[in-house]
Amino acid sequence: MTAVNSKHIVLVPMIMWDITMFVSDAFFERSKVEIAKDFEDEEEHLLAKITYEALLVPLKQSNSPFDSASYEADFLETWAKVMDGEPLNGYTADGTPRDVYSNKKDWLSGAIVDMFAIRAFKALHGLKEDLGIKLFTWYPSAASSLFFWFGEDRIPRAEELAARTGVSFDIAAHELFTRASGRIVESPCLPTMYDYEYRPQAAYLPPEFSSNVLIQVHRVLRDTDGMITIDAADYHPQTTAAIRSWFAPRPVYYAGPLVPREPPILPTDEDAADAMRFMDARLQSHGPKSVILISFGSMFWPPNAAKVGAVLNALMDKNIPPLSVIPEETMSRLQQYEAAFVSKWIPQHAVLSHEAAGWCLTHAGLNTVFECILANVPMILWPIDADQPPNAVQLSEDLGIAYELIEVRNEAGLGTIYRTGEKPTGSIEAVKAEVRDVLARASGPDGQEKRMRLDALRTKLQAAWAQGGVARADVETFLDSL
Repeated sequence: MTAVNSKHIVLVPMIMWDITMFVSDAFFERSKVEIAKDFEDEEEHLLAKITYEALLVPLKQSNSPFDSASYEADFLETWAKVMDGEPLNGYTADGTPRDVYSNKKDWLSGAIVDMFAIRAFKALHGLKEDLGIKLFTWYPSAASSLFFWFGEDRIPRAEELAARTGVSFDIAAHELFTRASGRIVESPCLPTMYDYEYRPQAAYLPPEFSSNVLIQVHRVLRDTDGMITIDAADYHPQTTAAIRSWFAPRPVYYAGPLVPREPPILPTDEDAADAMRFMDARLQSHGPKSVILISFGSMFWPPNAAKVGAVLNALMDKNIPPLSVIPEETMSRLQQYEAAFVSKWIPQHAVLSHEAAGWCLTHAGLNTVFECILANVPMILWPIDADQPPNAVQLSEDLGIAYELIEVRNEAGLGTIYRTGEKPTGSIEAVKAEVRDVLARASGPDGQEKRMRLDALRTKLQAAWAQGGVARADVETFLDSL
């Protein structure tokens, strides 16, 4: 890194990713904890350089992760006040009160805006020349998902569909993003697939999210000065090359994997303490690598409760202890099984790093995937939507470090699999049979081979943030460019 002058960067992430810099009171304490995880004792002085926006009037946010209107409106109102010379009252990451004043022309080095914060991006894009800043897009997903979801400008198609059929633009946009036609999708970094394979669970999306956000992202990516992603360049080099080529000559910076270097000290939360006591007890009763963590992230859950039950029953039949964050209606089914642990929240990083952790049944969201890889815990995949299906293909087919469950698919997702020519039935009996087969292979030579391949990938990704590593180099290059 050659730059020695101080940088001042505004971050505008979406609330669905939980950790924000312009943050409401609801997430203020969590954001401090998350950032502090990756600072060593000798680096504490650096926390004072990170300023949180903690307004006396909190930024409003809906309970729905698909509704960002109030959050973005409050951000833009706050931004306008700062541009008019009003101070930004907040705290540094170490808790020190701090006021930030703008001098318009020289106070900012750049802005990083979440790809889903469409209104914020458009507003800052209109001001960037006056401010003399660069505007970058934050892509908090697996980069391989970009081509299917955002590689095409679908706005003209939605406008044509709305005019031809007499429906609203919202409905037309929603149709383009959610209705599968069975078309073949070619990708520069993934195997050929049918369109319904990208949405194997037919998960619900509000129509307004399709029209106000999803269909707008292509133009954000078209107009941005560059992209920063949480993905890791060495996770799937073919994807990295394809993404860099698609954006050229604009830069793409790979900042991942963004996982704390060590498992964090657990908060004084009884659920967290109970989870770790459970792991300790299972280590004694079942041995190392005996527990399966079930994690579907903070936004997704399989829509078919019967299939969830079939998988859980298969685990209990094999005397495999599951540990999971599970909705309340499902908890009672497991509470009779003493070797299971269920909770509304668990310290996932610490659990995966525990000696008792054996496998992780997950939706294949990128954060959980990277936590599993760096903890050397192989995966069983149940992808639902978004970047998860492309991730599942990479992990199971290209990298060979995971098993993907196919019979758990629903509705249109039960169509023929392009790469195999097989068509799942989706029956409960088929789910049970598939899970039994996967568990048998996971506990045998095939599972051991997956662990060996996983360990090799883990070593590669661990180097990303070391001196000379690709993530460190990319982020330093980004800072030098400001």
